[in-house]
Amino acid sequence: MNRLAGRGGALAVAALAASCSNAGSGPEVPEASGVAEEPAAAAVAAGAAASEDAVAAPHERTAFFGDLHVHTSWSLDAYSNGNRDDPAAAYRYGRGDALLNDDGSVRAQLRVPLDFMAVTDHDAWLGETQICDDPQETAYDTPICRELRAGVSTTAFLEIHGPGTYELRRSAEVCAGPDSAEDRCNERVRHLWPRVQQHADAFYQPGRFTTFTAYEFSARDIATQGNLHRNVIFEGKDIPPWGGSTIEMRHSAERLWEWLEEACTGECRVLAIPHNTNQGRGVALAPLNTDGTPFTAATLTRRERTEPLIEIHQVKGNSECATGLLTSDEDCNFELTSQGGRGLPPCGPGEQENCAFPSNYVRNALKTGLALESQHGINPFKFGFIASTDDHRSAGGSTDESDWPGAFFGTVGSNVRPVGDADGNNPGGLAGVWAEENTRESIFAALRRRETFGTSGTRIRVRMFAGWHFPDNLHSRRTLVEDAYRAGVPMGADLPRRPDSATAPRLVVWATKDPNDANLQRIQIVKGWTAGGETHEQVYDVVCSDGRTPDPATHRCTGNGASVNLATCSFSTDRGAAELSTTWTDPAFMPAERAFYYARVLQNPTCRWTTHLALRTAYGVSPSTAPVVRERAWTSPIWYTPPAP
Repeated sequence: MNRLAGRGGALAVAALAASCSNAGSGPEVPEASGVAEEPAAAAVAAGAAASEDAVAAPHERTAFFGDLHVHTSWSLDAYSNGNRDDPAAAYRYGRGDALLNDDGSVRAQLRVPLDFMAVTDHDAWLGETQICDDPQETAYDTPICRELRAGVSTTAFLEIHGPGTYELRRSAEVCAGPDSAEDRCNERVRHLWPRVQQHADAFYQPGRFTTFTAYEFSARDIATQGNLHRNVIFEGKDIPPWGGSTIEMRHSAERLWEWLEEACTGECRVLAIPHNTNQGRGVALAPLNTDGTPFTAATLTRRERTEPLIEIHQVKGNSECATGLLTSDEDCNFELTSQGGRGLPPCGPGEQENCAFPSNYVRNALKTGLALESQHGINPFKFGFIASTDDHRSAGGSTDESDWPGAFFGTVGSNVRPVGDADGNNPGGLAGVWAEENTRESIFAALRRRETFGTSGTRIRVRMFAGWHFPDNLHSRRTLVEDAYRAGVPMGADLPRRPDSATAPRLVVWATKDPNDANLQRIQIVKGWTAGGETHEQVYDVVCSDGRTPDPATHRCTGNGASVNLATCSFSTDRGAAELSTTWTDPAFMPAERAFYYARVLQNPTCRWTTHLALRTAYGVSPSTAPVVRERAWTSPIWYTPPAP
């Protein structure tokens, strides 16, 4: 077959091969046995099997970078903030073309184009936005539409949005039809949905630029206003007719899963990706249905099938973990949105505003998932990781800290201080996949099997495998990847049944730096497990730069001395490593307890975007804002399940 390679993907394999070219192959690695295949599921969960029949061997998979969370002028909040660039402009930008100002000058252009992308405009208010922008519509000259077109108008936005509470209604002024206040807007969306698909299809270039039909299900918990958003991504052209928005589905994720299961049949393939659980107010990843009712077997099954991934990082903050919320991990204090990225205090009894819940964070949900699986036999929080931007300027993939203009028009300018809470935002992240080729089928299959990683915006490449009989030097072999696939499983998978001859799982992890950014500082393995009816976690530094080794007592390395000059934003180039890798054995493995493992790669510190902005303007950095960041990457977890007693 014709095995197409995307930009940068082949470089990852070349770099890995080159890094191991001086090492011997060593003894043959035994093949893994007893690997449990994913159970058969409905079409909503069948993407991988259908896509892998005629593709390259697994060890030929390469890294591709994309953005699966991009908004355009078709999203009401983007439009109301001045965005007039439609999905076509967004796809052109993602593939490497420039976004232009009205005078033809270049407003923005990616330094490195994306390999794949999805425009995910908000499902709610798609019709309203189109009506207010269409002079042929009778509502075009209504006060609310005039205010909306005039720019940032809180009054106009909230009138459509629902005044502060996401009310389950539409604006009668804009949407009123002959039978109800919803007719005109709903009818507009039904006609718009095929155009969403046409844009994605028009810009799909197999082997160069992969696009997916998608939208954002923009639900919130009505009582708490907790975020229940998720992006819905379809694989190909077999897509059901529009089934209704968040408003028609009453802000219920359960109704979304039911509709996808019923409507996405035959050759249709779909998945949903929750995001911003850091703003979930305790409900997004709670061990309950999203409406607060107890789980049912049907709901657990639908959730596990439909949502194999979670967006761990984006513009509105990091959702991995937060120090003090069921973790003491100091590296969790990273881009937590509020207070210039420093985060919020834990919520006390009865509190919901200006505080954070443990169940907002993905690592805690992974631990909860282990407990739920022991109770129900299903893990609804078995998430692989991606990251994306949530950009609202039709500029997906714009993650460069040095010149980030903000997520919305008018929030950050080249010569103005960030508006409102914008200094607590960040440029967002990128989604990484290990796939055979840059096509819809191959990338979607990688998403479905969770062979994915997320970054905080840099192009760090990372992959992880686990097995029972990896040799100590597997990470230094020329045949690392081929041997690891043969004798183990990649990130996103389940460890096979433990052989009697094995005492503990062995993980091999490898990462290379972004060639346009700072060196790598360390790779960590984050482990979560159950014991005695409780969940636990431990973070291990497993390989560190500059010859440092982890302390046996703390499992941590000392700092490598890398620094940042805040007057110029220059950073250390003589500290850190271009590449790190190791083979690691869990020193505290308990065969009778469920567990997961994921890798986190930390880069040397560099200037945060607000510090870069301060150097370009007359404004200094707020004392509450972190002046530097340590960019990072996260692999999807690998899970261990003990045999039934």
